[in-house]
Amino acid sequence: MFRKFLMVFIFFIFALNVSVYAGYLDSIFQIDKFSGEYQIISTTTLEKTPGWFSVEGVVYNLGNTNLKKHLKLSEVDSKLLTKDKIVGLLGVTYDELSKMNGKNAPTMVSVNGIVYDLSSSKSWANGNHKNQHTAGQDLTYDILKLSPHGISKIKSFPSYGVLVFTPEQLAKFDGKVNKKIYVSVYGIVYDATYSKKFSGGEHYGHDMGVDLTSEILSLQGHVNLLGKLYKIGLFVLNESMISKFDGKNAKPFVIVDNKVYDISKNPQNVQAGKVYSETPRKEWLIVGYTIK
Repeated sequence: MFRKFLMVFIFFIFALNVSVYAGYLDSIFQIDKFSGEYQIISTTTLEKTPGWFSVEGVVYNLGNTNLKKHLKLSEVDSKLLTKDKIVGLLGVTYDELSKMNGKNAPTMVSVNGIVYDLSSSKSWANGNHKNQHTAGQDLTYDILKLSPHGISKIKSFPSYGVLVFTPEQLAKFDGKVNKKIYVSVYGIVYDATYSKKFSGGEHYGHDMGVDLTSEILSLQGHVNLLGKLYKIGLFVLNESMISKFDGKNAKPFVIVDNKVYDISKNPQNVQAGKVYSETPRKEWLIVGYTIK
């Protein structure tokens, strides 16, 4: 009898682990460990590509299946969600997140780079939580620093995608027009709003709301400073966006596979603002990821 119970228990745990791994975004995406192993897929590409479906932020190619485009784990057979069918992670731009504010729209917030769907929560009715927090924005600092529950309660809700910022969206958080201060380093967007080192929209003469990878590396002790900031999303570009980074009016960037590189060091015979088809040079810095 005990042996039978033990076998049933082991099977249940195994099935649970397979199901969670297959679809739950937290299990395959941690912002501080992400290195481009999965392609970031835009909502537009997901919607127009037959056979592609997002299961709590993980995009699968399930073929001609009669399913809606955005699914929760409970809405799909977990046996279909094998690793070989993963085509990428759903990238939710900050502009898209801002519209999911619970007002005639889904209720979503972002923490640690992951967008969570809180639409089923009564305590987030109409996108408002105890008159302290509103949906449709990143709440990493509020949840990790101020909330008595930490991130545990948020994680009990379904994930929806990975929060991403285009150059245009990141530029809005320059500490001047918008009080919040965001910067990107190595493709990760950091919230520097609450750091005394970043104020007034500049840091050691450098503007905020932009990529600061090379600048941070050049300032003594600043790599360690990043550990005191809050990681909130990924910096992304596509082929049309990269053209602005031609080294003339902006930094020289190129796309190689699904990563974006700053080619300031060793740019010889490489045209910035383009897709580069060869192996990236060791002197180049990863500054972002592509969104398809």
